[in-house]
Amino acid sequence: MSIPQQQPRLSVRNLDDLVGVVPYLIGFHPQESLVVMILNGGRVELTARVDLAPISEPSALAEFWSRLDLRFPLAEPWFLTFSEDRELSWSVLDRCALLVGEHRLGRVVAVVGDYWEADRPGGPAGAVRASPSAAEAALLGLPARASRAELAALVAGPDDDDLDHLAERFATLAEFLDQRGGRARRAILDRLLRAAGPLSDEDAVMAAILVSEPARQLSVLRRLSRQNAEQQVELWVSVIGRALTPYRPGPLGLLGMAAWLTGNGALMTICLEQLEMVDPLGPLATLLDWLNLRVLPPDLWPSHRRALLSAVADHLTVVGAAATPGG
Repeated sequence: MSIPQQQPRLSVRNLDDLVGVVPYLIGFHPQESLVVMILNGGRVELTARVDLAPISEPSALAEFWSRLDLRFPLAEPWFLTFSEDRELSWSVLDRCALLVGEHRLGRVVAVVGDYWEADRPGGPAGAVRASPSAAEAALLGLPARASRAELAALVAGPDDDDLDHLAERFATLAEFLDQRGGRARRAILDRLLRAAGPLSDEDAVMAAILVSEPARQLSVLRRLSRQNAEQQVELWVSVIGRALTPYRPGPLGLLGMAAWLTGNGALMTICLEQLEMVDPLGPLATLLDWLNLRVLPPDLWPSHRRALLSAVADHLTVVGAAATPGG
């Protein structure tokens, strides 16, 4: 689920524009997907994407819509499918229309291959092509990767060929950090968090080691804001690219939080999926899952920050000793 940042607005003039701008709103070109756009007063409040086949189950679709409806009870939803299966697309879109009701529904659009059709099978149609809004989004620097897999590659971790070298580097730098006191370790982390641009290999390894400590994870969370989130996304992507498996949970969770604060719900969800494989019961996975299930907009972070950080601190107190792999 992606929520727009405060940035120059894109003007969507027609359905050609709408279809063309979706990849820039979710960060990649959707395939076999249901996309929901929540509009309020003509402004997009949220764009959500789910895999089409699983959501075609009536219970799954009803649960998904109930989460959106709870958060945006008065907003106008638009539904778009992106699939080669036209019959499945319209089956899902028809169910969406029934769930929402005619009084609230915006439009339903099926994108099949290189054309789209709206409202009903055989309804108004057009070709999928570059639109003015898509060009404007590209000029504004909004990313639209070729696929979700390309976005997921950001958190895939180091190449197999680098593992032996990284294992040696982790051992050396873990010993180096162990010989420093708490104040020195805090100073090193402070320096790394202020870095502009991707970290060097050595700094990325040290960052991964330091945020394997529960107290350090909480310290970084306390500093996160919408103002520094973009910089933190770049930083933690570079750390994950060098993090061995035991050290992945901290950087993944912190990247997921920074991505959420930038409105990049797709990257946040990918981080959560990775955390569910390496640390499903950890405090950072729990925090991201809570935010995702409640569709909490990042502009509400200031009002929820204290309570959520307190919950994370309580969780870290319980699991802290076991969660540290050796830093």
